[in-house]
Amino acid sequence: MFRTDKDELSIDDIQKFIKKHKVECARYLKLQNYYEGKHDILNVKRDDGLPNNKIVNPYPKYITDMLVGYFVGQPISYSSKGNNKLIDELQGIFDYSDEQEENLELAKICSIKGKAYELLYRDENAKIRFNEIDPSNMFVIYDMTISPSIKFAIRYYDVGDGNDKVTFVEVYDKDACWIYKGKDTDLKLEDVAEHTFNDVPVVEYVNNKEEQGDFEQAIHLIDAYNKSQSNTLNDMDQFTDAFLVLVNMNGTNSDDIDELRKERVLLLDSEGDAKWLIKDVNDSWVENYKDRLRRDIHKFSYTPDMQDESFGNNLSGVSIRYKILAMEQIRSNKERKFKKGLQRRIELICNTLSLEKDIDLFTDIQIKFSNTLPQNVYELSQTIKNLSPYLSNETLINQLPFVENAVEEIEKKKKEEDLTVEEPYNIGVDVNAES
Repeated sequence: MFRTDKDELSIDDIQKFIKKHKVECARYLKLQNYYEGKHDILNVKRDDGLPNNKIVNPYPKYITDMLVGYFVGQPISYSSKGNNKLIDELQGIFDYSDEQEENLELAKICSIKGKAYELLYRDENAKIRFNEIDPSNMFVIYDMTISPSIKFAIRYYDVGDGNDKVTFVEVYDKDACWIYKGKDTDLKLEDVAEHTFNDVPVVEYVNNKEEQGDFEQAIHLIDAYNKSQSNTLNDMDQFTDAFLVLVNMNGTNSDDIDELRKERVLLLDSEGDAKWLIKDVNDSWVENYKDRLRRDIHKFSYTPDMQDESFGNNLSGVSIRYKILAMEQIRSNKERKFKKGLQRRIELICNTLSLEKDIDLFTDIQIKFSNTLPQNVYELSQTIKNLSPYLSNETLINQLPFVENAVEEIEKKKKEEDLTVEEPYNIGVDVNAES
């Protein structure tokens, strides 16, 4: 965590913070490479002429995609007690910035690198937008208080390469964005753009308190599994390239060997013998070792092996929940951290909206996460029916996994009921009718 007690940052201060941040960027690059399948084993070289297979097992991608899908695979929903006007206002802004996709990308970056950033701004049409920023291009600086808050945010990036490379640096504080431009360490102030968020318009999302990625602590296990798989294939190649040993057949020459390969027949006398010279591999030991590695990878990344035979079709919902209890605990921890970032996003949006219109208190907005576990909807509907005398319709409908906005669903239902009111049938007798 970067901290400062200064109210303004000089160019020297900015360059010092960027230099410190670049040290951490090497870790971000390695984690991103592992997610993309560029593991360290690909850099291993051998000069002894033996087989050198390099098998990459994409466990990092499996772990991240599994946890992120379980965490935000279902859209996050928002509700409020009597503050539906603000909910509608926020939903319009969320839809404009594709909030569901944004949340997914933020959760994915957090899962890989341990943290992610989000920048809020107004576009060319003065509409509020927000977009994820990779932590290798942005960092925040906190104040020195006991409960630290963001004092500055710095985003930097390069344009071009070689001698034409130009570095752009954006420094955000609670009032404006200070834009610098230059080459290497020679930065000059280019522009100052004021904003209306009344705070640093950046949100920091963290994966956990230690700011570690989901597969980061399992990287050494993944490396060991990659090496084991690669060595197994190397042994198979060496078996394919085994030597043929001819016993008591010293008179055999290269022409004889060529004919042997062609005819595939050996004529041996009573003292002659032929056999393959191969490496003796304890296959059971190797496979047990790889199984142990695989189990440890799933164990310490808290992701279940969905191909395991224990995940049968006849398991009940409760049994499945016990099997993924560890992943559920991780999801709960992620939810608490992510929710804090979403609350800051809403606060920043309300700060700038308050300049245009009256904004009600936003602290009562409820944020609801849903996991992607298979649900027994029939059983859930029976539970809702039994609880209906005691709970409100909004609370009950919020329990349904396929309903994103309970208030909106209640309003839709009411409109349908109003439209389907049937007119009474006319069953009277026409007195003017001829008999």
